[in-house]
Amino acid sequence: MKIRSILSLALALIMVFAVLAACGGNDDPGGGNPSPSPDDRPAHDPDRYLNTRPITVGIWWNPETNVIDSAQLELTGTEDNPVTAQMRLDNIRAIEERYNVKLNFVDMTWDGVRESIASSIMAGAPDVDIYCMDLNFGIPYVMAGYCLPISAYATDPEDGIWTDQTVFTPLNVCNLDEDYLIRVSPPVDYNQIPMLGYNKDRLDEFNQPDPQDLWDSGQWTWDAWLNIMRGVTDFSDSRYGWGGGHVPLLTALLISNGTGIAVSDTENLTATATLEVFDFIYNMYNTENVARPWDGDIEYWDNNLWQSGQQAFFIWYPWLAQRNGITKGFPTDEHEDCPYTIRVVPWPIGPSGNRETNNTVNMSGNVFMIPIGTPDAHIVYKVFYDYNNWYNYDLDLRDDAALWVENLFGDDVRGLDFVTGYMSTKPQFDMWDNLVVRNADGDRFGIGGLLDGSTMASGLAEQWRQVMQDYIDAAYGK
Repeated sequence: MKIRSILSLALALIMVFAVLAACGGNDDPGGGNPSPSPDDRPAHDPDRYLNTRPITVGIWWNPETNVIDSAQLELTGTEDNPVTAQMRLDNIRAIEERYNVKLNFVDMTWDGVRESIASSIMAGAPDVDIYCMDLNFGIPYVMAGYCLPISAYATDPEDGIWTDQTVFTPLNVCNLDEDYLIRVSPPVDYNQIPMLGYNKDRLDEFNQPDPQDLWDSGQWTWDAWLNIMRGVTDFSDSRYGWGGGHVPLLTALLISNGTGIAVSDTENLTATATLEVFDFIYNMYNTENVARPWDGDIEYWDNNLWQSGQQAFFIWYPWLAQRNGITKGFPTDEHEDCPYTIRVVPWPIGPSGNRETNNTVNMSGNVFMIPIGTPDAHIVYKVFYDYNNWYNYDLDLRDDAALWVENLFGDDVRGLDFVTGYMSTKPQFDMWDNLVVRNADGDRFGIGGLLDGSTMASGLAEQWRQVMQDYIDAAYGK
């Protein structure tokens, strides 16, 4: 599968990479009730939902990335699975006939969505029936009262949103009494999970333990990881224990240590667990020198030829593997077979972390809301529900798009299990990077000072704590 197809498919399926709770949990909104089987679900009665107006969904990308009409069947996923693409198209046509509506997707652009929400909803006449929002700007609209609560329109027994999360999953924001945001199930896209990848051949060469074995035995910690990185670092040959993008590194280590920077309405920069993350990163780059020296001009993801084998550990995404052909034995159309064996493992557990209670991945992405003032909100909801249920509750069909991941893992069975199991179970939303925090001088918050040794952990935290809080306050409309 080409990377273009992968990314387009993610849009076409409207896979929502959001959190179980942006600022608090709502893990079991159905009270533990089992999901009904398809045969037990009442059919929607079209006679009750006849309508004569278009149903519009405001999105921020080109609607041609959705399979909307037959002329677009060659787009978005059809290259790899024309059968399910045709099913999606047939479903749209059936919905339009069933409800006597026309389903329209409108490209409002990134800025246009926000401008529309701020102006049209305030005026009492939303521009569209459903808004697609990125979480980094979606939460303030909930707090400002722009969104209808889900309970206002998901009222019929067959709606099932409280007892069955096959199609939609409600998103709770800051432990509010009501849920306002919807994400399309499943909530985690395997393609977006940042794993810790490693060169197994390199570790074997230096007689280092296999991190997967350490994970299985409960010994995969920051200290264990540091010991391996020490053992494989060779300055004379410019080979290092670690090299990778600094943003996913920070995000992953925060999660592995049971913390985050902006996971609620209060900044967390000076918390002990956060300072431990900063200290560990500083030591990797400056005290232990197991990380490839940082250069602000490095390629963000590749970080200086990690695919050549110079770095034992690195950021690993399925889409990155596809783009670079790094899965040994499974070359892509554009790339040769990787010269060494890639394995992946969850991030090691930090001193303040807990494998059983940690969140496992930080997610951002799209959520949907029906705005205040939308006419016939229940009909709108029904149309959108049925649109996303193109697979008629058949999870094998729904999740078929993720099956390509198996090929990228090759014989790394444990790695595949980590991605589809542990790593995808408990997402959180830490919006520190989404906020694009800048100080009065225009400098953006980041950990460059930790990487080049110019800033210590406590200094970084104190320098940015109030600035971060100001941005969080603005995000929550305070």
